[in-house]
Order: sequence, then C-alpha cells, then structure tokens
Amino acid sequence: MTELPRPTFDPETLREVHPDPDAVRARVQQLRAEVRDALDEIDELRARGELVAYLRGIGELDDALAEAQRAVDRADIVGNGAMRHMARLRLAKVQQWRGDFAESNMIFTELLPVADTFGPVIEAFTHQDAGENDYDQGHFADARDHFARALHLRAELELDEAAESRTALEAANRKLEQR
Repeated sequence: MTELPRPTFDPETLREVHPDPDAVRARVQQLRAEVRDALDEIDELRARGELVAYLRGIGELDDALAEAQRAVDRADIVGNGAMRHMARLRLAKVQQWRGDFAESNMIFTELLPVADTFGPVIEAFTHQDAGENDYDQGHFADARDHFARALHLRAELELDEAAESRTALEAANRKLEQR
C-alpha cells in the first residue's frame, strides 16, 4: 500500500482537503476489499473506520454515512468502549458534513461527557470534532471553547494535531471578532 499524502486543513472551512482525490479513491477501493476480506471483526472495524474518513474527505457522504452506521453497529457488537466512542464520533462527523445537525448534536451530547474516560487523545479528538460541528452551525463561542480544550490536550501531549486545533481556534476567534 502506498502512503497517501496527508490532507491539508482548510483554515476557513476547517475541513480536511485531500491533495490527490484519485489516490484517495484508490485507497477507498483497497479498504472496501480489506473490509470484505478482514480476518476478524476488529480488523474489519479498523478498515471501516478508515474507509469512513476517506469517503467523507472526498465528499461521498451517502456512502460515508452508510459505512459509519455499519461501523457503529460492528463496534456495538465487538468493540470496547473506546472503539464504540470513536465509531460514533466518525458517524457524527459525517452527519455534520451532511448538515444533519440534529443528529450530530445528539451524538456529541452523548460523547462529550464521557470523552475523558478514554484518555486525552480521544478526549482531544472529541472536542476538536465537537468544535467543528459547532463552527459549521455558527456557534463560534462554543466552538472556541472546544478548540481551546483540544489544543490544550494536544499541545500537552505534543501531538501533531495541535496545529489543527490552533488553526481552528484562530478561525473561531476571527468569526467572533467579526460579529
């Protein structure tokens, strides 16, 4: 498998942008085969999670939604708490990108209070994604608070994703200043 170029993070939309969509489509086909040919249910769940992210990233939101729901179903059967949490997080993010905010908001209401249960990395991802969900709805103060929490956790752990959280925090602050 060839390593895909890392997506960029658009500082205005706060969405990942894949520099080579054709390479992503090829990876999607590989992942579909990995899901189909998985040696066990955990391997299938891992491949399906990656598949959801790539489908969402190239705008195939109907397929991403279907795969995300399958991942949630599979995680409910075979996954541990962290796997179930991450599967629901991916589902919420697809719903956010689709503009299905009633659905995404409901999931984030469920996930945020327990995010710290699974450690600081998952907590940071949960706050980052909740912030992006709020940002898309124009709830910039709430988004800012989530981005600040994600940045704090990511910076403390020296994670590469801290740059993404910093960019998102700056975007939310710009939107608040424009009001």
